[in-house]
Amino acid sequence: MTKTKNTKCYYCGSEDFEERRVRYIYSRENNDLFIPDMPADICLNCGMVYYHGSALLKVEQRFKAIQKHQEQPDRYATMPVMDYAS
Repeated sequence: MTKTKNTKCYYCGSEDFEERRVRYIYSRENNDLFIPDMPADICLNCGMVYYHGSALLKVEQRFKAIQKHQEQPDRYATMPVMDYAS
């Protein structure tokens, strides 16, 4: 188990966390950026995900640079889309 900066889960109160890499989609103004290996702390009791502030800031900065055509994404991916109908 990897030690994390979190000390207590805000949802269930557990103090057991593990740092993992998870899939994350950053969305802003109808544009998305997929991050397949985002660092996060996971509560081992309830599964609540806590993203690292420094990682979120880096994603936001990179997203803005890509949108302004100052940087290129690492690659492009295609994913299936499902419209939810009741």
